[in-house]
Amino acid sequence: MPYGKLNLITGGVVIFLAAFGGTALGFTMDAHFTSGYYQLPYARMLMKAAHSHGMPFALFNLIVGVMVDRLALGEGGKKWLSRLAILALLMPVGLLLRGLTGGAMTFAPVVLLGELCFLASAALIIKGALKA
Repeated sequence: MPYGKLNLITGGVVIFLAAFGGTALGFTMDAHFTSGYYQLPYARMLMKAAHSHGMPFALFNLIVGVMVDRLALGEGGKKWLSRLAILALLMPVGLLLRGLTGGAMTFAPVVLLGELCFLASAALIIKGALKA
């Protein structure tokens, strides 16, 4: 089974959910213009960050899904690249959870773990591209 199939499915689902979340944020924006300018509460800012990170991270998974089997990586490297790209989605999930909890730091480690997975997956892409 090609490793990228799960990335393609995950990327498609997440881009749909992030777009839906962005639509919900957009439809509820007017209440924050009470003084004539956009007053963004911290919790809402974190949810907006979850939307704006979810979209490119989903696109990243779509890109990984297309190219993972073409990179000069061993079977283990391809498997880890695929998994790490999916786990990178923990970053927008952690941002959303922080926003839903009013900005609580409880989920800050989830955001960090997602970022570390993103960096590791990018390093594997570089490694596979340089070896090709």
